[in-house]
Amino acid sequence: MDSDSKNKFWELKPYWCQPWSIISFGTLLLTSSWIIFNNLLISSILGFFIIIWWILFLILAPNLFKEPPYKK
Repeated sequence: MDSDSKNKFWELKPYWCQPWSIISFGTLLLTSSWIIFNNLLISSILGFFIIIWWILFLILAPNLFKEPPYKK
């Protein structure tokens, strides 16, 4: 997949679903959980789910995006 189709994928998404907002929110959530609970187990479990979330929405979703076939 070329870079142009990945850019098109992100152009279709609202600001709250952009890579910068997904990464920022995940980092904020993980940092907040550490500050609130100060527990490595809770933060590790949350971190695991955040990594899965990032993989799904930042890697897999753009790679699965395909432009519709062009009409001739």
